[in-house]
Amino acid sequence: MKQHPEDFVKQITEQARPLEKAYYLAEWEAAVEGSNEAIGRVKDAQAAYMRFWSDPELFEAAKQLNKSGKVVAPLLARQLKLIYLAAGQNQQDEATIERLTELEGRVRQRYYNYRARVDDRELSDNEIDDVLKASRDSERVRQVWEASKQVGRQVAEEVREMARLRNAAARAGGFRDHFHRSLLLDEIDEQELFSLFADLEEQSQKPFAELKGEIDRALSARFDVPEEELRPWHYGDRFFQEGPQLGDVDLDSLVANQELEKLAAATYEGLGMEVGAILSRSDLYPRSGKNQHAFCIHVDREGDIRTLNNLQTTHRWAETLLHELGHSVYEQYLDPKLPWLLRAPAHTFTTEAVAILMGSLTFDPEWHTRVLGTEEEKAQSLTAAALRNDQAKKLIFTRWCLTMTHFERVFYSNPEADLDMVWWDLVERYQLLRRPTGRQAPDWAAKIHIALAPVYYHNYELGHLMASQLRKRLTEEAGGIVGRPAAGRWLIERVFSPGASLDWRTLVEKATGEALNPQYFVESFEF
Repeated sequence: MKQHPEDFVKQITEQARPLEKAYYLAEWEAAVEGSNEAIGRVKDAQAAYMRFWSDPELFEAAKQLNKSGKVVAPLLARQLKLIYLAAGQNQQDEATIERLTELEGRVRQRYYNYRARVDDRELSDNEIDDVLKASRDSERVRQVWEASKQVGRQVAEEVREMARLRNAAARAGGFRDHFHRSLLLDEIDEQELFSLFADLEEQSQKPFAELKGEIDRALSARFDVPEEELRPWHYGDRFFQEGPQLGDVDLDSLVANQELEKLAAATYEGLGMEVGAILSRSDLYPRSGKNQHAFCIHVDREGDIRTLNNLQTTHRWAETLLHELGHSVYEQYLDPKLPWLLRAPAHTFTTEAVAILMGSLTFDPEWHTRVLGTEEEKAQSLTAAALRNDQAKKLIFTRWCLTMTHFERVFYSNPEADLDMVWWDLVERYQLLRRPTGRQAPDWAAKIHIALAPVYYHNYELGHLMASQLRKRLTEEAGGIVGRPAAGRWLIERVFSPGASLDWRTLVEKATGEALNPQYFVESFEF
């Protein structure tokens, strides 16, 4: 392994580049096809990618070059740091790589192809969501909710085994467990994160309890059951991560008879950003065998950016499409002159922040008038309801994020624990839901992120914090976001263009003029 810093970075770049592209292309094909063959190609490509980064000689060379302190050129030093972090995250032996990729391929196929069965009929995730959102039949929503959780039984033991493998590799490298290694090598301080989350728990407790009381009263009337008989299936989605709509205004009616792609293109054009090419490469509509979630992928760091969606003409999918395109424009407007290793967002949560910011525009009164073309008078009548639902959504999601993050910490500290009990203890504490009486099932394993995007969920909450901070600055700098090219230019210059040349702390401070400040987000809890 070459030791001269420039030569070392060049060598790593040349070797990693084709491996990453092959892996991302395989992931895309598996997501859109869901076939055994495509899943198999992911396993092979993922194993090759992990095998490269797991090389102990590569890791040791990167560690020594980082420790030497001799590299002072900022871009070169940052590339060396990213190589060290990537290699550190992937230190594991060949047997672990083989078994882990085999397990991930198996559970990936089950998640992608799972369809809940109710009354001898298969339901897609969209159909499940429609029932949970609209039905007034308590027994019906219970059946559908329980059916949606059956995938957890299919994968739970394999997900536990994946945790054991990840932990063993982490402990061999001197880390407490995989959770600890993941945070540390993603430049997140665990103590700082949980201190922040404890503060968010405290500050959200009272407004969330009040909101939950309001929701419970409405659901009690809707299902004609006493509040004490409400259970998780009554709350409008599978995990109570978004919650039911508040008020009498039907948010879906805002986008009824609209083409979501045109709305999205118009939204970004108003910021001076072009998304037509991204949309043309994307896979937007549901079909059998396809991954039922949504994501953005930048295949080659050269501009091949795609999104996967499962669009319906609903407010949720309008928000989701804008969200995924938020990830996309971040990638699209990275400075193309940056070295390949730096052609990526500064951090996972900084791209989540942009995506969250853009998705939230569907609640913005100006989006209703400027993009949807809603008459001013009607828009004003919708504004209060839309903003109220946006506030509720943030509060509900915060409590869900606390549940997920604390669960994963426990999960990796002891994969042999009674995780079914741990899950519902945390759901009751943070989400104030009553657990189903007598239920003993791995409902935690029904969440795909726990298996295939481990130790990720805290990034969504950090993204919410940063999104609120960005909105504050954009309001000051451009007067708002919707239809303002100045806001688009500010984002491109301050947030997108630097890519991974800056660590996340430096990026946030340079872009917004201060360190990450949760107060802007906490203010959104106030109704």
